[in-house]
Amino acid sequence: MPITGNSYNFTKQNVDLSPDSPGVYALIQNGTIIYYGRATISIRSRLQSHYRGTEGPCTQAATEYMREECTNPVTREVELLAEYQRINGRLPRCNERVG
Repeated sequence: MPITGNSYNFTKQNVDLSPDSPGVYALIQNGTIIYYGRATISIRSRLQSHYRGTEGPCTQAATEYMREECTNPVTREVELLAEYQRINGRLPRCNERVG
């Protein structure tokens, strides 16, 4: 099951208001998911890192994001990536560039 709920503009203000708790997130560029990630400690911290470009230019190009708080972010990220790959035949483009 994909991340459900609100989509937020990928702005510093919105990112800074994200939850300071574990979870998963999707980075979106012009309506297309470009990256699924996990935050074992803080969704806010991980999104801030992407926004600053610390994680590279691919994810910094996001225009929106979605997030989901959960207690098992590693397992949930694996589920999200597997579902995306099953539907699309590949990983989101910025996940493909990771290791």
